[in-house]
Amino acid sequence: MVLSGCQNAFGYINARWIHEISLTYHQLDQQTEQQAANVEPKSISDAALIKTVAEAMNKSKRIQGELDYAPDFIMKLVYGDGYTEEYALGLGKEKGHNGLLVASVNSGKGYSIPAKHADKLRDMIYGAASADGE
Repeated sequence: MVLSGCQNAFGYINARWIHEISLTYHQLDQQTEQQAANVEPKSISDAALIKTVAEAMNKSKRIQGELDYAPDFIMKLVYGDGYTEEYALGLGKEKGHNGLLVASVNSGKGYSIPAKHADKLRDMIYGAASADGE
């Protein structure tokens, strides 16, 4: 018997299976080019940080209706066997707001990341200390 308690359509993300997460700033136009210069691409391999990302993804809930969004980052999950999944991640820098997660394979379905978890991701990405321990 298979039990599924997932509330999102992309399924449960098991942090133990993820080898690395890469985040690349998503540039849409010249206006965001300056912002991109302030955010270096990140490669996250620390187990605690991967668990934080997986938890945020697993707590996300489907957003109904059509999406009109501009992601901040392209996030790629790299599993231990080399399999990859790509997502668009929208966070903004202001704390207290929900984040947005969209699987690249189905860009018409979005998922809201609760503010509590989105704030943890913001701290990882924009915080003073490097998220990958460098």
